Amino acid sequence: MKKNEKIILWIVDVLLFVLIIYPIFQGGLIGGYDPGFHMGRIQSLANNIASGHFPNPIGFEYLNKLGYGVGFFYGNFFIYPFAMLHLLGLSVYHSYIAYIMFFVGMSIFSINFVMQKLFQNSWATIVSAPLYLTSYYVIEVIYLRAAAGELAAFAIIPWVLLSIFKLVQGKTKYWIPLSVSLGLLLVTHILSFLITVATIIIIVLLNIPTVFRKKVILWSLVKSALLFLGLTCVFLLPFLQQYSAQKFVSTSVDGNGNYLILVYSVWMKNHVFDIEQFNSMNGTLLLVLLVGSLLYYLFKNKGFHFKNRLIWQSYVVILVYASLIVSPDLLQFAVKSFKPLIMLQVITRVNVIILPLLVFVTANVLGEILSSLKLSKYAIVPVGLALLAVLTVMVPIKSNLQEVRSREQVIPKYSISMGEYEPRGFMTYNLKNNSQVTPKFLAKKQGYSITENNHHEVQIKLDTPNDRTVLLPRLFYKGYQVTTKYAGNTLKSEAESKNGLVSTTLPPDFKSGTITVKYQTTTLGKIGWAVSLVTGLITLLIIFKRSVVKIIKNGLLKKQS
Repeated sequence: MKKNEKIILWIVDVLLFVLIIYPIFQGGLIGGYDPGFHMGRIQSLANNIASGHFPNPIGFEYLNKLGYGVGFFYGNFFIYPFAMLHLLGLSVYHSYIAYIMFFVGMSIFSINFVMQKLFQNSWATIVSAPLYLTSYYVIEVIYLRAAAGELAAFAIIPWVLLSIFKLVQGKTKYWIPLSVSLGLLLVTHILSFLITVATIIIIVLLNIPTVFRKKVILWSLVKSALLFLGLTCVFLLPFLQQYSAQKFVSTSVDGNGNYLILVYSVWMKNHVFDIEQFNSMNGTLLLVLLVGSLLYYLFKNKGFHFKNRLIWQSYVVILVYASLIVSPDLLQFAVKSFKPLIMLQVITRVNVIILPLLVFVTANVLGEILSSLKLSKYAIVPVGLALLAVLTVMVPIKSNLQEVRSREQVIPKYSISMGEYEPRGFMTYNLKNNSQVTPKFLAKKQGYSITENNHHEVQIKLDTPNDRTVLLPRLFYKGYQVTTKYAGNTLKSEAESKNGLVSTTLPPDFKSGTITVKYQTTTLGKIGWAVSLVTGLITLLIIFKRSVVKIIKNGLLKKQS
């Protein structure tokens, strides 16, 4: 990239960053759907660290200090830096804003870097970020839904796509970047991870002849999968353990038991094909550019003869996912054929893949056209970007600001987004008791007094037990240990579960005493830590070895020249 092109890229990126984040300072986050949930994650993790309880994936303050295992299901990896900012004195709200701003910046950097690596076209790189970040869907993710995990996914997914496209093209050194980027995506946003894995499978299937003809590609994919598993054991093993420990609330269905993914599609006017759904998610401009880019490639290549397989394979993936968005009938067929699809809740989530691929094919066309122009491109680019900015400000940002202001309110602390991963037994028990289940409620109902309730433990004093099975003021997760002291005896056992809460069965001779509940990392969790640490060290050694070999080779080449 030439010096003047780098300057233009910097100017475009800075102006874009300001454009995207300015609604934050207009109150754009206050009325968002999930800021309370994500701020609670930052606050709870900060409090755990401050109390010396690490690692602890359980948010103590959630659900009236019954504790919610948020870290088991939403990885804390990217939350730690912002929890540390909060500990250093920054308010939790401003720590959350810092999170949003960081990932907006990272999304800009990621799409720029990946475009340059894939196409080696400076002008394609220059227009990539404006196309990527001004999609209606991205603006909605940031401001209307406040989906912080999905925003982070937009910064990671381009790296996954870069790695898999390079791998199937025979650039086998990308097996490590594929593993690392997929691992980061898993500990950031599970639903985006699942969509991305499906995309990788589609891309590999589209390249089956090449993959099996060149065994080194197949072996690189296998190595990448194994490395991914090793790196993510620290999150993956506890996640699977906790997910299988009890039943959780399903947010894939509405109150009547209908699949939400299908309920939303019923609103569409035409069930066979309704392009408005795609248009409303991404904007007319991106739709026109997508169609225009396809016509450009067909004209340039005189038919479906794409020199770069990445281009036509991107169109295939876009077609597959966009079809599910615009056709309720096709979506219903897909759900019948593959029921786990309902976990996405809304099919528009597949935009996390559609958008980067859309940018690949459209920005490359714009880059080729601009590169062929002379001085006129220096006038066309700022005018085009100004038009894009006006459309972005006047349509999605403006409408989202109006929407959040209509429901502007004090952000609730420690709210749980739609009840995801909340124990079903507790939800049922809580509803039966008019949503009044708190530590105080349990103490009164069970006939005990709470003497300690902090990040480390909850301790109760029980004099006259009402029942031999005692419900304790903690949501049940694997790892809770119960210590019962009475009449000079000390009994330790793993927690039991009843109504989604930690419970314990009193010894037959128990009359009065104390019961203490503490969380300890499970054996499976410790194995996960060990495997991930060892795998991480091996990965660093491989990267270090590669770097040393590269330096030596470069040195020898210089001497020879």
